[in-house]
Amino acid sequence: MSQDAVDQLIALLDLESIEVNMFRGRSPDEDRQRIFGGQVAGQALVAAARTVDEDRQVHSLHAYFLRAGDPRVPVLYEADRIRDGGSFPTRRG
Repeated sequence: MSQDAVDQLIALLDLESIEVNMFRGRSPDEDRQRIFGGQVAGQALVAAARTVDEDRQVHSLHAYFLRAGDPRVPVLYEADRIRDGGSFPTRRG
């Protein structure tokens, strides 16, 4: 993978913070009909990770893709803080 591709991926995963627990993601400027599911999963993971302490590690991610996303419209991610337990936090988006 080229450095340019890595830089583009990092930029794609750098979500805009809108308010507490809410983030905005964008799609690459490409001619696509739908948003790639991996993009949504990656951005959702970043959104959830930004709501927990930095010393916490991701344990698992579960996702369901119910509808196609429009790459011309930004995706909004809201991380619902279900639980902040001693062993691990739980988020839903």
